[in-house]
Amino acid sequence: MMVVWYNKKRWLIMRKIILVGGVLAAGKSTYANILKERFNLTVITKDRLKEILGDNIHVKNREENKKLSVICFNLLKYLLECNMTNIVLESNFKDYELIELKKICKELNYDVLSFVFDGENEIMHQRFIKRLENNRHYVHKSQDFTNINDFITVIDHLRYAPYFGEVVKVNCNDFSYQVDELLFKKIEEFLNK
Repeated sequence: MMVVWYNKKRWLIMRKIILVGGVLAAGKSTYANILKERFNLTVITKDRLKEILGDNIHVKNREENKKLSVICFNLLKYLLECNMTNIVLESNFKDYELIELKKICKELNYDVLSFVFDGENEIMHQRFIKRLENNRHYVHKSQDFTNINDFITVIDHLRYAPYFGEVVKVNCNDFSYQVDELLFKKIEEFLNK
């Protein structure tokens, strides 16, 4: 943590947050966990929060699942408001979520690095379907994306969401980004500035 300046109310601290977002089945959670290990960062994934709550609440349909997603996002916001630093938030962020996060980050003096994961529609769809077949948690199965056109409609909204801070686009057609030293260097520079 670095003290930036003092005003009459309090010391203002420059906190660091890395957002990992983008399209479905891009490997966002895996990458967030790689960052956790490599840089000793706190990682919070919306999917994991959703799974933990889903194990206890047992959502029954798509509408309940949407409510669970809202609750999980509110938990992410709460954790951010706890003035955590050197944190990674991972999710398939919606537009309104990013707008709210941007406001909180500005109010709490967070420096933001955003990674936006994207890939070819067909590759992402194939990964998504394969992931469903591999015993995926039930809270991630409330919407049927076997039709690629339905899938594309959803991921198009995710790929053009209003990310903020320093924005880095990541091609995730393959998994080479998971060992990309240039990306790691960018993160290290961000954390040390």
